[in-house]
Amino acid sequence: MRPGHAPRRRVMARRRFLASAGLAAVGLLPRRGASAQEKSVPNFVFILTDDQRFDALGCANPLVITPNMDAMAARGVRFARAFVATSICSPSRACCLTGRYGRANGVPGLGMGLKPAERTFAQILKAAGYQTGYVGKWHLSRPADPSGAGFDFVTYFNSNGPHHDRKVIERGQPKVAKGFIEDYLAGQAVEFLEAAAAARKPFLLHLATQIPHMDDKFDWPARPETLALYDEAKMPVPANWRDDLSGKPPYLKAGRHRERGTLYGYGDAAGIRRHFRRYFAAVTDLDRALGALLAALDRLGLRETTYIVHMGDNGWFMGEHGFTSKVLAYEESMRVPFLVSGPGLKGTVCDELILNADIAPTLLDLAGLPIPENMHGRSLVPLLKGQAEGWRKSVLYEAIKPELGSWPILAVRTSRWKYIQTFKPPRPDTLAFEELYDLENDPGEMRNLAAAAEHKAVLEDLKAQLASLVERVKS
Repeated sequence: MRPGHAPRRRVMARRRFLASAGLAAVGLLPRRGASAQEKSVPNFVFILTDDQRFDALGCANPLVITPNMDAMAARGVRFARAFVATSICSPSRACCLTGRYGRANGVPGLGMGLKPAERTFAQILKAAGYQTGYVGKWHLSRPADPSGAGFDFVTYFNSNGPHHDRKVIERGQPKVAKGFIEDYLAGQAVEFLEAAAAARKPFLLHLATQIPHMDDKFDWPARPETLALYDEAKMPVPANWRDDLSGKPPYLKAGRHRERGTLYGYGDAAGIRRHFRRYFAAVTDLDRALGALLAALDRLGLRETTYIVHMGDNGWFMGEHGFTSKVLAYEESMRVPFLVSGPGLKGTVCDELILNADIAPTLLDLAGLPIPENMHGRSLVPLLKGQAEGWRKSVLYEAIKPELGSWPILAVRTSRWKYIQTFKPPRPDTLAFEELYDLENDPGEMRNLAAAAEHKAVLEDLKAQLASLVERVKS
């Protein structure tokens, strides 16, 4: 934790942790008349937003208006260095559900499906007696809908589309969700919470938002009154927006990320400011809808027994390097917001390296259930207590299936360094390009040091780390 927050202490065994004063048996404060089971088992709400980059919330960026996300951070831990295993919808979501990388769970690319033998955290929690609900975007081909992944209460839609009057499947029935999609999803989530509270059993709610992903017209049609909150002239322009891409894989100069960025007007600072304004306003509209969910938790007396996890499924370029979109292994693509709010937690910031693969083992650990040995992620429970001893020093990023104009990519990221390997399709075993960035001195990833003699030792060390991490995922 950062100075002034919870001190680091020697890691305790899980049971001792759950019984510690800081979380008081997972921090549960039993509701009046609660059963013995309710007194000892937490509830979970997992909010997965779509294309929300790491700096698109107020507690990380004062330009952005997100009072409800900020309130979650104030009642929990904000992980400032959180990353996804693969920066695109389907692989990221599959990784969250299984705690495993795409090459292992069967979803290394867009629209693919989980291997039949894969188990999700929802299936495990359901088997332990949890009520399970899924509301929002579904982007896997197998199972075809969330019910096949362990969820009982299911309202969903496939992939992306309009932000208003969206076609959905509401508990098995097709319909048009009138109005703003996030208001509708919040209403469905509240219906699940009300039923769960009445049943007096522990629950898991997974809310997968559509916002702030672009709509079907490649825009963010925020409410006019929300747009009015943002002064376009005060919107940021990334310091690296005029990157000539020297030192980066040559294909990127004419690739989709730059091509679409030019189409969006990113050759001019005004185009970037315009997009930031509309993007941030969409996030504010989403935050407003999330407020209804948080209010319901309070109204139903569930807040003190519920952990809320909030994470983006991937980042999004807004003119950095002249790019739009995601997939590439640069910070704005692979780095996301990550909040854990809940009983016994206070407003602290953790700088350890976190992955979306950590969600599944964390929920299982908090529920007092064993973590399957084949999960690649780790439980965040020690970090929630401020205990970082023995935590990982690097994270693996992989985008091994070409998507949205990318070539296959592997990368390793430490607290200071990032090493990226790019492979030439259709031969993913043919190394085409290497990049090395000193993030401490070059946060904009502008100076590729892979060929610098003075950094040869760093390069070789990161190569070895990358090979080791890949081998662990393969095995």
